Amino acid sequence: MLAILRRPRILSHLAFWLIVCVFLLAGSCGSQNSTLVSPTPPALTGCTGASNTADCREVIVNGISRYYLLHVPASFQANSSALVVVLHGSSGTGAEIEQLSGMSSKADATGFAVAYPYALVVPQSGGITDWHNYFDDSMWAPNPPDDIAFMRMLVSAVEAEIHTDPKKVYFAGLSNGALFAYRVGIEMPDVVAAVGIVEGTLYGFSGNVQGIPPARAPVSVQIFHGDADTVIPYCAQQGVASQEVTFNYWIQTPANGCTALDSSLPLCDAQGNITSLGEKDATGCNGGVEVRFYRLFGGIHGWYSGAMNLPGQVPYNPDFNSTTGTTTNDILWNFFAAHPKP
Repeated sequence: MLAILRRPRILSHLAFWLIVCVFLLAGSCGSQNSTLVSPTPPALTGCTGASNTADCREVIVNGISRYYLLHVPASFQANSSALVVVLHGSSGTGAEIEQLSGMSSKADATGFAVAYPYALVVPQSGGITDWHNYFDDSMWAPNPPDDIAFMRMLVSAVEAEIHTDPKKVYFAGLSNGALFAYRVGIEMPDVVAAVGIVEGTLYGFSGNVQGIPPARAPVSVQIFHGDADTVIPYCAQQGVASQEVTFNYWIQTPANGCTALDSSLPLCDAQGNITSLGEKDATGCNGGVEVRFYRLFGGIHGWYSGAMNLPGQVPYNPDFNSTTGTTTNDILWNFFAAHPKP
């Protein structure tokens, strides 16, 4: 099956991101790959490309209109059902990540509400949208958007409208959206119980771990990363946090303070090579949170919708089963549902 995956921006310290690369990938990537819609840059007004299954909402953040799609399934239960916020990648839209992730279908089956926010267009980028991550702020100069305030307002607005359970707020993101989901986990643990990371990293070019603040309170983290991802490398590349560095940040940040690992092996060795480890789990953390990592053997840069526990399929991980779930959405939701706020 032909799969179209969006390549995210990783910002150079010396220049703005100028183009978005769209990859055409052959069937060797596995039949479970999802398909992205047109990469046309979105407008700043309304929910560009809005679907038939979610409604457009607007909030005003520092005088700027911000938008998100909201899908509320028929099985949603006021005051007890969860909210999942799904963040698109660079140059994406809320409508695109709804289509790519298929999370609205998972919401229908399970009963949680799901929101798909829209990032703003980067100045002088030719129309590329991006989240304000831990990057060089020159791309947003002189007025970077307050995307954290947007996320806080979105969660508050949805809670007020449909009465989601405030202990069951979760964020998931792909690529650039995954990088921003990390920032949400670091800066919004008072709101967010857990974050799910699909092909992300703690920081990109021009960032460094010394510039990343410690998480403000405990938060659970579920991470997926393909070992064949050439967009955000699994292991060392100059200026980009490896999965080893990223995982260690979350278990060592004082807020989480995890004390028990199911393996002492690293994800990446001292030479920057991928080790044999396919899964790593940290428990004994403050507040009962957990940090879990899954390697997607053969996985590239995308959000997979099919089963990933079938030998011979790509990607593959033998640790996926009926308990963990076998698809990205099932695994994310099972992890989220097991980690509400106390």
